Amino acid sequence: MDLKPFYDVAEDAIKTLGVDPETTRCEDPGQWIVTREPIEIFIDIWQPQEANQWEYFKEDEPTAIFQVVAPVCYLPDNEADKAKFMEEVLYINHHMFYGSFTVNMEESMAAIGYKRLLEGANRVEMIEPIESIGFYAENLSNYLSKKYNLKKIEKN
Repeated sequence: MDLKPFYDVAEDAIKTLGVDPETTRCEDPGQWIVTREPIEIFIDIWQPQEANQWEYFKEDEPTAIFQVVAPVCYLPDNEADKAKFMEEVLYINHHMFYGSFTVNMEESMAAIGYKRLLEGANRVEMIEPIESIGFYAENLSNYLSKKYNLKKIEKN
């Protein structure tokens, strides 16, 4: 699948948010970082090399993906606090639109992400998750970091 037309749609969405897409481009095509102080929102358009076992759709080749991710905070060190934290973010997931928590145990951090099939994605369908992920990441970073005395994720 030719992803270039979708890069243009993503850049149009970024521009609609009042940000110059050229300043957000990463080194690799199909990757952007939009800053919503102090949060970084990572936007990716990509096509996996191979299908994975968790895909509910099955095709001859992997389908291209539109993804938005924003790191929120580090996880609690204390196991009791970590269990409470995990329970709380699962509860919060139920109330979020265009996103949900994910946890990276290797890096001991929580992030909020959104992923959808790229096919059919238009500018509005890209704007909503970018705004939503930024909103939730900013607010929940403050809330969770304060409640659990956690270190926030700092920009690169």
